Amino acid sequence: MEGEPKIIGSKNKIEKGLILKVSKMKPVIKPTKPHRHEGYHELIYLSKGAGQHTVGDLAYEVQPPMGFYLNLGQVHCWDFSKIPEGYVILFREEALSSYPRALAHLYSLQETFKLPEGDSSLLRLAEVFYLDFKNNASQDLLSAHLNTLIYKTIQLPLQQAAIHPNVLDEFVRFKKLVQENYLHMKTAEAYANAMHISIRKLNQLCQTATGGNAIEMIRERMLIESKNLLSHTGYPVAEIAYQLNFSDASNFIKFFKSQTTLTPTEYRAKL
Repeated sequence: MEGEPKIIGSKNKIEKGLILKVSKMKPVIKPTKPHRHEGYHELIYLSKGAGQHTVGDLAYEVQPPMGFYLNLGQVHCWDFSKIPEGYVILFREEALSSYPRALAHLYSLQETFKLPEGDSSLLRLAEVFYLDFKNNASQDLLSAHLNTLIYKTIQLPLQQAAIHPNVLDEFVRFKKLVQENYLHMKTAEAYANAMHISIRKLNQLCQTATGGNAIEMIRERMLIESKNLLSHTGYPVAEIAYQLNFSDASNFIKFFKSQTTLTPTEYRAKL
């Protein structure tokens, strides 16, 4: 039996008027409820702590020194077993308006990354960033800190994507369009038209950047939201199908099973 309907909570930790905020991890181990951070990206650098960090339907072991990256609207929650220490950087995309290449590189970041053992340079950069933020440094300086931190992070092992800058820019443009329109634009042709390129060119971009094609990227975004709603709400399957703009529940079930081999109800029962 499906539970009482509930919704995925949203948190806005950036005060009105700010486009960037740097803070220390709270020294608590109380589990957090699954929630989204709407409208901004999040970079987390941990020097201490233990437990789990769940992003979507993936649970990551917290094993510092390490970091996490959360894209716009991703659902996540913490369950620490040891007091965490580290830094959290929240930022809207306007914070990188002078650094478009750094913004593009965010799409090549993994959700989790290891920091080098015995090399605390990234954590020291985050600390200086934090101190300047607390001392009301100019937005130009804070944005420069963020740019440096992103570039240092993408240079970590397994993070650097060997993609030509022009290809990366076009791929980021496509990913942003998908993020903003996946509920009502569900074909590669629609995105190709919006970008004024051919479907072949769009698929080439995706193949170079990820090894997949455009329709796989579109379906992946829809699948992420499907799993979020099944995992973190009590909505009936028919209501989820409606929220995701499927014509009916049966089409949603067919889509979900084609991507996971499970029906939505089977997936929910396994959680």
